[in-house]
Amino acid sequence: MSMSRRHFVRFDVASDLAHFRRPYAITTALTFPIPPRTALCGLVGALLGLPKNDGLAYLDDDQAIFGFQLLAPLRTGHVSLNLLDTKNNPSFRPKAQNPHTIMRYEIIREPRYRIWFSHQDLGPRLRDMLFEDNAHFTPSLGLAWMLCWFNSAPAWVEAEQIGGAKEGTPPVTIVRADDINGDIAWDDQSIYQRIRMPAEMQPDRCVTRYQEYILETTGQPVLAKLNTCWQFTDGTAFSPM
Repeated sequence: MSMSRRHFVRFDVASDLAHFRRPYAITTALTFPIPPRTALCGLVGALLGLPKNDGLAYLDDDQAIFGFQLLAPLRTGHVSLNLLDTKNNPSFRPKAQNPHTIMRYEIIREPRYRIWFSHQDLGPRLRDMLFEDNAHFTPSLGLAWMLCWFNSAPAWVEAEQIGGAKEGTPPVTIVRADDINGDIAWDDQSIYQRIRMPAEMQPDRCVTRYQEYILETTGQPVLAKLNTCWQFTDGTAFSPM
């Protein structure tokens, strides 16, 4: 059953490295395998120049819709970073002796993502900026020095929200576990992860919603019927984050 139609701006991003830290990883900085919805809010907010915290109020579930697809298989690795040790120093200045500390980071190697974004007011604004190849702040994927770039022209596309388990093109890459209706047709040649990530955060940085996802890490579709999804005219479908 058709429920609604919306326009989405579609754009691809890429980088050499990415890191989306798991908050419970204290001694070793582990990363989520893909950017959480909160990180996508930060990316769009940087492109549009939204205030770091206040921008979250414009990108909650009631206003913004995000779709996500892996364009390259997930590859991770580890690096040791030489950081300045400012612990117990309110001025954040390096210590006089032994000012450095080494920390091991898990990183995502050469990430390639496709993102769909819809918002009544900010969607057209983001579309215009991307078509003009503009960004208010320099975008990154996680850490500030992990700069990202756009490797293809953006598109302005229309999608229809489909309700009820429907046969057709399977959603790309990732689905919300709550939306799955029935069993998943697991592929022996695919690699899956079940992950729980923050999905919505208030301006005070308090996470108000976590979401569980099924991710196919090589970029293949997840073969499952969903209670709801968004489908484009070319048949591409995604489960919103």
